[in-house]
Amino acid sequence: MANAPSASYQPSSTAGTASTATDQSSSMASRRLSASMDPTQASSVTVRGDALRRVVITDRAPPPLPFFSQGIVCQGMVYCSGQIGMSPITKRMVDGGVGDRTAQALNNLSAVLEAAGSSLRNVVECNVFLTDMTNFAAMNRVYDTFFDEPKPV
Repeated sequence: MANAPSASYQPSSTAGTASTATDQSSSMASRRLSASMDPTQASSVTVRGDALRRVVITDRAPPPLPFFSQGIVCQGMVYCSGQIGMSPITKRMVDGGVGDRTAQALNNLSAVLEAAGSSLRNVVECNVFLTDMTNFAAMNRVYDTFFDEPKPV
């Protein structure tokens, strides 16, 4: 791994090369997350796979759909599946509105990043997709509390 490798979640394409998530009930979906890995955390990575591509698994985030992984570590990058506001304990959407579900989705992403040896403090890029822009302010208020300066792009 190179110095300060980065992590990234890539959105799905029509070819299905990566994963995505949509939360229709709260009109919020996160699709791209990038963070640098903390090399000191490398020994705590929960993975399976070969040296070039390792699967990240944690019970602190909801399980992915059968054709996705929660995360993949590949050449210093952590690719995280999109998350929705689902509780990993109940496997149900959390009660409340867009803000509550945004917080849960970001907590889920944080859990996957931590299982890969990274964290939200290392996020470089994070894309959030809303199905209804009237929910932007509520989502953004919560999103802002999860990231320190400098904010992800």
